Amino acid sequence: MSARREAMRETNMKKAISMSKLFPVVMLALVVLFTATAHAAAPGITGPTFRLTAQAAFITQPDGQSIYSWGYGCNGAPSGYAPAAITPPSTGCPTMQIPGPTLIVTQGQAVSVTLTNGLPTSAGNTSILFPGFAVTATGGVAGLITREAA
Repeated sequence: MSARREAMRETNMKKAISMSKLFPVVMLALVVLFTATAHAAAPGITGPTFRLTAQAAFITQPDGQSIYSWGYGCNGAPSGYAPAAITPPSTGCPTMQIPGPTLIVTQGQAVSVTLTNGLPTSAGNTSILFPGFAVTATGGVAGLITREAA
């Protein structure tokens, strides 16, 4: 029986030593997890007033080929860019990009978005929807879901 107790005592000691080696690793992981100060941010243009255009353009693909696409972009220079650490593109805000520009706004602030339709006439009208937001659509023509830019 004494040999059995000795074996159990030795096993418990090995577990305690293993746990003591693991403790600093766990503590380091917790420190790194809770001291991270970086915040994810999507670069975009700042408002509260945005002038956008729907345009057709050729988009260059990673293989060097280009495809004809429709997308949204800026109609003139935006108020600014965010986050402040990014450098605006040398060409400013493109007149067409895919996906369209990210609109960065302040919560609770009224926002105005003016959309100009620069698509081919055969494309017809275009519109932008903002699901989940209280929107007052003005101008344009009546559409199935919202006012549309002719």
